[in-house]
Amino acid sequence: MTRVLLLEDERELREEVASYLRRQGHEVVEVSSIKQFHQFFQPLSTDVLLLDRMLPDGDGLELASELRSANVRSGIIMFTARDASKDRLEGFRTGADHYVSKPVRMEELGALIKVLSWRMGQPELWQLDVNQRILKDPDGVEFPLTTQEFAFLKALEKSPNKAVSRDILLEYMGKDPQHYDARNLDALVLRLRKKTEMSTRHALPLKTVHGVGYVMAKIASNE
Repeated sequence: MTRVLLLEDERELREEVASYLRRQGHEVVEVSSIKQFHQFFQPLSTDVLLLDRMLPDGDGLELASELRSANVRSGIIMFTARDASKDRLEGFRTGADHYVSKPVRMEELGALIKVLSWRMGQPELWQLDVNQRILKDPDGVEFPLTTQEFAFLKALEKSPNKAVSRDILLEYMGKDPQHYDARNLDALVLRLRKKTEMSTRHALPLKTVHGVGYVMAKIASNE
């Protein structure tokens, strides 16, 4: 099942598209304005976005650009009545994956969603180079690590997708949990996130587990 957020202000078209996609087994949320989009959009639980180009409260293309600037990974398909090549190129430059002209051909739309959902299901594997102490994103962008950042990530890399306590992380980093200010660990994580956010479109697969510590998705290591 693919989770789809459909932004289209034409009620009849929106209902037709939503009905077709639901018959195909997809989960669809319908909205008719950019304001509603922001109310319902959940980046981590939306696979594909269907965005109309011309909306009552803005331009869907500008919305797509904003989403890509915020590193949103969801697949984006643009709906438009404008079929000129320059409009399509503009759409691709701003982050749209596909451009569908109105009237919408349902079978074509269904095929595009299938391709995008397959792509979204592929893991984004980060890599940890233990020799050079470098973290690489799925596109190969490199982030040099400090000694403490490397030790922190190495400890998490040993237990992928499992919460690792602060005490264990600190011990792996050579710190005494009884005498180390835990706020320093939070500051290290904040710096690490900012370091990656500035140079990659991929979200660092690191999450805080409140009251416990941190968890990181599986990353590749050359060790």
